[in-house]
Amino acid sequence: MMRYKSIDPNAFSLAEWHPYMIGSVIPRPIAWVMTLDGRGRRNLAPFSYFNVFSSKPPVAAFSPSTSARTGQRKDTHTNLLEVPECVIHLVPYALAARMNITTGEYPHGVDEVTLAGLETLPSEVVRPPRVAGTPVQMEARLRQILSLGDTPGAGQLILVEIVRLHLAESILDEKGLPDPRRMDVIARLGGFWYVRLEPQSLFWMKQPRNPAEVLTWAELPEDLQRSSVLTAAEIGHLLAHRPPFAERLRHLLPPKDPLALHQKLKTFLPHDPLGAWQYYLQSCGGDFS
Repeated sequence: MMRYKSIDPNAFSLAEWHPYMIGSVIPRPIAWVMTLDGRGRRNLAPFSYFNVFSSKPPVAAFSPSTSARTGQRKDTHTNLLEVPECVIHLVPYALAARMNITTGEYPHGVDEVTLAGLETLPSEVVRPPRVAGTPVQMEARLRQILSLGDTPGAGQLILVEIVRLHLAESILDEKGLPDPRRMDVIARLGGFWYVRLEPQSLFWMKQPRNPAEVLTWAELPEDLQRSSVLTAAEIGHLLAHRPPFAERLRHLLPPKDPLALHQKLKTFLPHDPLGAWQYYLQSCGGDFS
């Protein structure tokens, strides 16, 4: 049984509390945001309080916090009030070091694009340019800014509507969709930690949309519940494919050699979970007629 440390946010200062926030919600995608000020000067800054929240309309949100050092709003926020357009990029591992340069709180008007030695591409719909070499680029227009407070560390939630999406051809699968195994992007963790999304760290697991497809945990045979051979994702595939003989599973005799059986089940997964269930039933003395 896990033991927990319970924490009251109000008992901590910003400096003490912030590490708990960014260390507890991980990983967080990074919005590398390009904006222009009213004079046309570029600003590029990364924000990890970021995600997408609607498909139609396509809406993304990121939250520049009021500076803990100066108590002032970030240049990205100021620029969007002057030119309500931006480009959001995902950060590839190849540009991680250059992204890190753009984390600095430089004086207003300083061009982080030049400081980081980056190249840009013209956008199609909005005025801010795009950062070349990034796998995903979202041209967007400002919808709303929701202030979450006026103290240092308070987020300023910026909602933008995506008006053009650019995807590097190198990250697309055979259907023309973005393939996470090809993107090689980074995400933010706590402290100064980041994570690189690499193929060997990813796993695929079918989501059962229809409740009739789901095998509940209580129906899962005990040897599978306790398996040290099958991964959590492989168990997930079995649970997401309810076999027609599900009601018989908990009444089968326990397998004589569960380790060997589970190793065999791995050869079916993830592509043939029903075949795995049939093999399991047969191995435990049942039939699937």
